[in-house]
Amino acid sequence: MDTPRGYNPIGQSAPGLPRHDAQIPGHVPGSQFPNIGGGDASPPSQTGLNPAYAGPGLPDWCTKPIARVLFFFWLYLTAPIEAALYPIAGAAGLACGGLFYLIARAMGGGYDTTHGWAWAGCFIGVVALMRTDIRVQAENPAYRRLRGWLRLGLSFAFMLLFTVSDQDTSFGKALIVAAVFTGMVFLVLRSKYLRFVWHALQHISWMRPPAEPLTTS
Repeated sequence: MDTPRGYNPIGQSAPGLPRHDAQIPGHVPGSQFPNIGGGDASPPSQTGLNPAYAGPGLPDWCTKPIARVLFFFWLYLTAPIEAALYPIAGAAGLACGGLFYLIARAMGGGYDTTHGWAWAGCFIGVVALMRTDIRVQAENPAYRRLRGWLRLGLSFAFMLLFTVSDQDTSFGKALIVAAVFTGMVFLVLRSKYLRFVWHALQHISWMRPPAEPLTTS
């Protein structure tokens, strides 16, 4: 019998052989990703992701108090730095911090007590006039430009004094540390993403007027 070379009578006639071109079981035609998450069998989105995973976000009554606590906690930890970044609020923080320092000294407080009271007073002063500082810079372009230079100068002076107060640090090393710190402050202030987040926290915490856009410096 004349049969073609390579012909396999068993393989050619055996039923039930696997088809390599068949669809995968459970695969939805036209969907790049099958529903393997165990959630709702929602129709696939145009991105190919299963929308069943996209749950609702946290409500405002939960997120806003958390954001306010984080904002004021960070503001307290960095009160002297915020005083340098917001000169009008910083002047109030300096006056209030000095007043609290004198009160603590009059009550016989030690080094830790007097400086702790001064730190708390600085925080209170900055919080009291931060909204005013932001409103003035929005209404007065000259103050906005002046505040940009004041921020760098006051940040340099703050870090220089802070570093020099350490008895083991020389003045030359303190200058280098202050210069590096001021450069970092400049980069942070120029970051659009960080400014947007910070301004959003200020909005939530009543420190930035609602009419003030989030993208200003």
